Amino acid sequence: LDVFNVIENDKTYLNLKPKGEPQLGKRGLFAKIGGHSQSKDFQMALLWVLNLSDGNFTLLDIAQRSGLPFGLILEATEALLQTDLLEEKKSSNYANLRE
Repeated sequence: LDVFNVIENDKTYLNLKPKGEPQLGKRGLFAKIGGHSQSKDFQMALLWVLNLSDGNFTLLDIAQRSGLPFGLILEATEALLQTDLLEEKKSSNYANLRE
C-alpha cells in the first residue's frame, strides 16, 4: 500500500511565495505544528517542501533528500496547499504511466 501511496501522490509543486520566509504563524501552521505528535519532524517537512518546491523536485525526491518519511512530506504538502503557499505543477513524472 505504501508503494501505491507514493505512486498516486508523487507530484511536483511550485512554491507561490519563493522569496523570503513565508509567515507560517499567520497561516495557522504553527498551531498544527504544536499539536502534531512529531512536531519537529513536521516543521522540518514544511520547510523542506517549501524549499524544494520549485517545479523540479517531486515529493519522493524531497522525502529522499530530507530523510523524512514520504507520508510526512505528503502531510506537510497538504497543509501548505490549504494555506495557498503551494500549487501543483501540471506535469508529473508519472503522467505517462497514468494514461
